[in-house]
Amino acid sequence: MLHPALLATLALVSGLLQADGLTDLKTALSGLPQTAKVRVQIEEESRETEGGKEQIERRSRQVEEGPGGMRILADSRQPSAPATQKAAPVEDGGSIQAALRPSAGLLLDLAKARVLEEKAETWEGRPARRLKVSLELNLNQEARSHLKRALREATLWLGPDGLPYAMTERVELQIRMFLVASVRTQVDIHRRFLRTQDRLLVAEERSSVQGSAMGKAFRTLETTRCSVLP
Repeated sequence: MLHPALLATLALVSGLLQADGLTDLKTALSGLPQTAKVRVQIEEESRETEGGKEQIERRSRQVEEGPGGMRILADSRQPSAPATQKAAPVEDGGSIQAALRPSAGLLLDLAKARVLEEKAETWEGRPARRLKVSLELNLNQEARSHLKRALREATLWLGPDGLPYAMTERVELQIRMFLVASVRTQVDIHRRFLRTQDRLLVAEERSSVQGSAMGKAFRTLETTRCSVLP
């Protein structure tokens, strides 16, 4: 006789298989209110290697976002402000928005996604749906005319509520230029998501960009970690 906990897990996995993962994912992302105030610490590191030389950059910021907008509370690249001074508004918040509001970018990427595979499995011991999709490459006509190879695929692990636990993405491009020269690029992105109140955050993102252009190799590694502050 099967243990009750095992029976419950099997029933949940069976239910996950019967649902349309891509539709559930879009619905869940669209339904997030994301109105609760949140305060986070964002740690960023970038390592760029080219021609045998490595350059490292690091940045730490404390950010608050809520109904009143987004504010920078502290920034390692800026001098400490007096305690009486108001927090600075965000002027260039691209990477911050990506961490605090990943839903918008995901919905844009998934608008024309094509499902390649969907199956039930576990993610870190929790029942999940593994959804593999092909994503559209946003290239202009001129760039497409030089393509020799193009690939953009993503795999997402979805929870029972349709929201992602984690996601991996790969982009491969090979472009022929000037008859003999070629540019080869491979991008690998790994994301872990965090649900807090009515928000979905990117708890960690690791991205690797490597390839070669005109016979020279290059590689960039970027890591962003986002933790919720009290």
